[in-house]
Amino acid sequence: MNEEPIAFIINPRSAGGRTGRRLDKLQASIRARFASAEVLLTRSMGDAENRAREAISGGAKVVVAVGGDGTASEVVNGLVDAPQGTVFAVLPAGTGCDLVKTLRMPRDLDASLDVVARERERPVDLLEVTSHVNGEPRARRCINVAGFGVNGDVVDRANRSSKRLGGKVTFLWSTLQSLAGWRAPIVRVEWLDDRDQSGEWEGPLWAAFMANGAYCGGGMWVGRDGRIDDGVAELTIIPERSLLRSALETPRLYDGRIGHLRGVVRAKVRSVRASVEDFTVRVDIDGEQPGVLPVSARVLPKAILVRSLSVTG
Repeated sequence: MNEEPIAFIINPRSAGGRTGRRLDKLQASIRARFASAEVLLTRSMGDAENRAREAISGGAKVVVAVGGDGTASEVVNGLVDAPQGTVFAVLPAGTGCDLVKTLRMPRDLDASLDVVARERERPVDLLEVTSHVNGEPRARRCINVAGFGVNGDVVDRANRSSKRLGGKVTFLWSTLQSLAGWRAPIVRVEWLDDRDQSGEWEGPLWAAFMANGAYCGGGMWVGRDGRIDDGVAELTIIPERSLLRSALETPRLYDGRIGHLRGVVRAKVRSVRASVEDFTVRVDIDGEQPGVLPVSARVLPKAILVRSLSVTG
């Protein structure tokens, strides 16, 4: 049995409430593998970040997020000031569960708990993303994918839905709804690439993604050509499309071929800045919607230890 001090931050409302309904089974499986496990439940948005800090204060060396991508993101932010050597892990128990695809975590609960109990940890990158709330800058850590444009609206819409249809259907339907009302603003994007060369783009924007991991939005494959531990992120800029063209091209988001479409800009980047005038453009970070443009983001190489099967993608 694993005897290391470990804490499980569980969001019982994740996966449309299914996590809460199987809480007894989940806790029994945890107790069967971890002699010193602490289980902390979240009650509202933002609570997982506070619970992670509590876990570290209580001596936990490994902190596990049990929920969706939003829960994982909150726990990561709760570990910002954790002692060196603190380990993060995530169990798939949410609507989107995009991060676990990059980390190759099994969808089966017992199999994923075995990974946490037995696998070694690996250093992976984070993004530091600063957006604005009521005109004030707010910095957040992002472990998976950050973006802005219609995707910010999609995340806002998806998070207000019941998510009972699952991640892919929820995000696809939210995407189509958001596209129907989207009015593309003129956005300026600047970046520093993997060779420390500057790049820029300006025009009417549909969506932009800065991918540390591989997937977002219930399976959109926006980080196809990168790794979560390579020191750079995959930037994808999608310019304005007609509603019909957007609907026809949406499947390319899921098969990883969005970069092949006309007008799409792709780059491996170390940092990104984006600004807009007289328009509210929402930012999304790991499936949550914390602020609006202007936004700046930079890669923090190997900033956190993660326990998983692998870190490819």
